[in-house]
This record gives sequence, structure tokens and C-alpha cells, in this order.
Amino acid sequence: MNFKHLRSLVAVWEEGSFSAAAAKLNIVQPALSQHIIALEREFEAELFKRTRRGVEITPTGKRLLSHALLILKNAEIARNDIKASLCDEPVGEVVVALPFTMAHYLAPRLICAVEESFPRISIQVVEGVSSETGSVIDTGKAEIGVVPNAAELENADAIPVLQEHFCLIGLRGRPEDSKEPVTLSDAVKAPLVLGDRQLSMRRVLDEQVLAIGASLNLRMSQNSPRTLSGLVDYGMACTISNLVRAGGRQSMSRDYFVRRIVSPEVTRTISLAWPRSRSLSRPAACVRDVLMEIMQNAIRLGDWEGELIVTDR
Repeated sequence: MNFKHLRSLVAVWEEGSFSAAAAKLNIVQPALSQHIIALEREFEAELFKRTRRGVEITPTGKRLLSHALLILKNAEIARNDIKASLCDEPVGEVVVALPFTMAHYLAPRLICAVEESFPRISIQVVEGVSSETGSVIDTGKAEIGVVPNAAELENADAIPVLQEHFCLIGLRGRPEDSKEPVTLSDAVKAPLVLGDRQLSMRRVLDEQVLAIGASLNLRMSQNSPRTLSGLVDYGMACTISNLVRAGGRQSMSRDYFVRRIVSPEVTRTISLAWPRSRSLSRPAACVRDVLMEIMQNAIRLGDWEGELIVTDR
């Protein structure tokens, strides 16, 4: 098994056919076929099945594919790190994991700031729910990430950056509409649409609700951020969430009320995390520092409801 074999495996999976994969890699098809055959002989298992529409990867192929993607990514990181160490400025691509609820704010600011300060660094953003962003850090598929569940990650190092506050959010005109803070016991009486317990935000909320002896008035559970926000937009329910305003403090639509939850406050710690399995590359360290500054400024400007934990590094 070598890099050529693994690149061929990934290309066949991406393109869905041997001919298209060979064209993508700029090699002849018989050579690509030999790469796959070599892997199948080494692992004594079939990696692809031929179908009328091309080829489909087998369960064994999928298992090897996950390793291949990580191996090739780590090789690219190592290559970029060595190149960067020999240059006056950092060079390479950095994969950044961001939760859905924060990506709309952080991603454009991060890409713009890195482009301006480190023009030879490119950013690839991976979005997901909190469990997914934590997983890609824990497994090393991303070099740096913003995670709300850093303590749950077994193979990552992290710096706590801020503590965000949860708010009751809903359409104006609802009975819950007010400019005043709301107690947790009153907030959970509102009809709510929330993500399920695979989400860090829901687990934090459930723990606090249990602690005060209350229960959620859960109208429905939805993990899709767009569907959840659409239901709130339509006036079907309220939600309890963090609040990161994509366009800044003044950008929140006048159609919504936002009430910070108090007595007790519901908060969670947001950290910057990276895989413990390898040293942070120079480009990734630069991106980490830029992200840190963006997150700190978001709190100072009032764009992110919360308070700073880290103020200087």
C-alpha cells in the first residue's frame, strides 16, 4: 500500500467509475485498476462492486477509505508544514471545523482576515452539529475547530475562549414577547422546537432544566438548523439557543424577540481545539490565533451573547 494506491481508491470513490478516476489522476485506466487490485490483494477483500451506473464502494472499501482520507490529509499537512517552515510566511490549506450556529458569523470573518494577513494560507470550512465538529477534531480530520464540548474530546487539546449565554428566541407578538430577561422556569413553559440530545446545546439545557425540577414544553424536535429556524420564523414555536448575530449587534431582525435566560443562567463554554495526535502546523497556529481574535471581538462588540474566558495569550 502506498500513496498512489490510496489516491486511486479515493478517486474511484469520488468519480464513481474507473475511467473518470483515471482521467482525474491523469493516468491510464489499466494502471489505476492495478492500484485497486493491489489493495484488494493486500487486504484480501473486494473494495468496489461494478453496477450498471459505474462502481459502488463495499463496506470494506468504506472502512479503508476513511483511513485513506486521513492518511492523505496528514501527508498534505506534513508537506505544507515543512514547506512553511522553510518559507518566510506560512503556506498551505487549513481545515477548520465550525458548528452550524457559529459558522455564519465566523467563516466569512475568518476567511477574510486570513486572506488579508496570510495570503498563502487557504481555509476549508467543515460545518456540522456540535457532535460532528468535535468528532472531526478528535479524529484528526480537521486541524483546528470551534467546539462547545471540548471536555468530551479524548484526543484533542483545547483553549477555553468564551462562555456563551442561552436565550429564548421567538417571533414578535407571541405571548412570550418581551425585552426583559426570562427565568429558566418561565422559558421552558413556552412551546419549543429544539435539537435532540446529540447536540451539546440540548444536553446543557436538559441538565439545567432537571436541576430546577422543571420540564420542557417540547412541541417538536428538529436537528436541521434551517428547519428549526424556519419553524420559529413561521411562529409555530420558540427556541432556546445561543445567539451569534451574523451581521453584528444591530442585525437581529425586528421580527424576533430575544430574552436572555436568568435564574439560573444557562451557559456553555466554547473552546478552540485541535488534534493531540500531531503538532499544530504553522498555518494552523496562525488560523487559531485569528479565530481567537475574532471570537474575542464578537463578545466585546456584543455580536455574541456571552463573556470572555481568555483575554490575552
